[in-house]
Amino acid sequence: MSAVPVILFADQHPDRQDTCLQVFQEMSADTLHTCSNPDDLMQKLQEERIDILFLALDLTSDDESIDLLDTIQKRHPKLLIIAAVPEDNLQLEQKILDRDLFYYINTPYQKADVQLGVKRACIKLGHTYTPEKSFPARTGGSFYGLIGNSRPMQNLFNLITRVSEDDLATVLIRGESGTGKELVAKAIHKHSKRKDNHFVPVNCAAIPDDLLESELFGYSKGAFTGATHNKVGRIQHADGGTLFLDEIGDMKPSLQAKLLRVLQEKEFEPVGGLQATPVDIRVVAATHCDLEQLVSEGTFREDLYYRLSVIPLTIPPLKERKDDIPLLLENFIEQHIRQRGREEFTIPYQVMAGLLTYDWKGNVRELENMVQHMSILCGGRDIELEDLPERFLTDFDPESFDREMVDAILQTEHCTAPPQPPAPAVQATPLPTNSQLESGQVDFKELINDYEAQLIIQAMKFTNGNKKEAAKLLNLKRTTLLEKIKKKNLQGMWEEK
Repeated sequence: MSAVPVILFADQHPDRQDTCLQVFQEMSADTLHTCSNPDDLMQKLQEERIDILFLALDLTSDDESIDLLDTIQKRHPKLLIIAAVPEDNLQLEQKILDRDLFYYINTPYQKADVQLGVKRACIKLGHTYTPEKSFPARTGGSFYGLIGNSRPMQNLFNLITRVSEDDLATVLIRGESGTGKELVAKAIHKHSKRKDNHFVPVNCAAIPDDLLESELFGYSKGAFTGATHNKVGRIQHADGGTLFLDEIGDMKPSLQAKLLRVLQEKEFEPVGGLQATPVDIRVVAATHCDLEQLVSEGTFREDLYYRLSVIPLTIPPLKERKDDIPLLLENFIEQHIRQRGREEFTIPYQVMAGLLTYDWKGNVRELENMVQHMSILCGGRDIELEDLPERFLTDFDPESFDREMVDAILQTEHCTAPPQPPAPAVQATPLPTNSQLESGQVDFKELINDYEAQLIIQAMKFTNGNKKEAAKLLNLKRTTLLEKIKKKNLQGMWEEK
C-alpha cells in the first residue's frame, strides 16, 4: 500500500475548490486527480487507481447525482466516497443518509470538515495523516459555520475548542433567538471525540408535550393504543453521540424528571418499558429563557438546571458585536447570490451606516433574512435606503449618526462598503473675460447651467454613478438631483467611454 492515498476530487466550481485543494496538497500533490463533469469522473475511476472520491453532488442535478452515486458505488464497492452536499438542500442530504455512504460534508467547504473527512478515510485505509493544525483554522472568521472576527466570537470559538476536549460534561448554551445556538452545539459535537457518531437535535418547543416523551424515550409495543411496534427514541439514536435539546425551558416538569434520571444514571426507560437501557450520550441544551428565573418561579427543576449548566456558554447578540456585520454580510451575499445565480449587489456607505446602527433584535437570522430579501430584489445594483424594510429606517437619521463608530468598523479588512469619501474637488467653470463682459457676450443662465452640469457629472463620476451618494456630496435632495439630470439631459454622461 502506498504511503498516501490517491484522491479524485470532482467539483465543477473552480472558484470554491481552494479549501479542499489546500488540504489535499498538504498530504501529497502527486496523489491528487481532479475532474469537473460526470463523463471525466467515470473515465478517471476506470483508468486510475483511486482510494478516495471527493464528490460534489451538484456536479449535476439532484436526481442525476443520486443515480451517478449509485452507479459508482455499484461499480467500485471498495471506493471510499466523501460526498459534498449543499447545506441548504435537506432533501438531497436525506437521500445521502439513506445510503451506505462512507462520509459526507456540506458546501460551502469548511477546511475543518474536509480535514476530518480525509483523516477518517486515511484511518479506514490504514494510512496515516496528521493535519497541520489540531483544531480548525478560523481563516476569514469562520469556525464550523459560525462567523465572526470580533473578540466575543473569538473567545466563544476558543471556549468551544476547550469544551469539546471533554465529551462527558453537559453544556448549556444561552443566547437570544437567532444567534446560532444549534450551530454552536454542532461545533461542539464536530470538534469532540463523538464526531463520528450521531448529532441528534430536538426542539422541545416545536414538539407537542404529549408527543415529546415518546420522541425522546421511544416506546415499547403495546405501551398505548396504536403502539403496534417498538419505536427507537432520539436518546437511543444519539447513543455514542450528542443529544441537542433546544429550548429546554419549554419542557414540562414530568419530562424534566425523566431527563434528570438519564443524566444521573446514564440509562433510560422507553414509554411502557420495564427495563432500563444504558446509554452513552453527551447532552447539550440551549435556551433563550432565563432558566434561573424559571427555577425561582417553580416551572423548571433546580436539580436539572444545575445538571445541565455544568459548562455554560453564552452567545453574544449581534448588537454587541456589530464589527462582525460586514463579514457576515460578505458571507451571506456570496451564499445567496450564488444560490440564485444573480448578479452581486453592493452596499453603499449610507446603507451600511443604517445596518450598523440598527438594533438587530432578530440577530444573525434577521441579518441573513434581510440579505436574502435584497438578493431577490436588488441583484446587480447598489442598495438604497429606500430598498430596506421600513423597520431599518425607523430610528436611523441619514443626516445624523455615529460616523466615528461606522468608519471604525468599515476600516477592517472585511469591509463591504468604503468609508464615506470626501467631497470631490470641483473644477470651476471659467469666468468670462473683461472683453466678454464689455461686449455683452455673457449669458448668465447658460453659465450657471454649464456650471451645474459640470458639477453633477463630476460628482456622479466620483461615486461611480451612485445618485444617492452624489446627491449627498452636492448637498442636494436625491429627487432634486434626479430632476436636474433629466432636465439637463445628462444621463450617462459620467460613464467612461
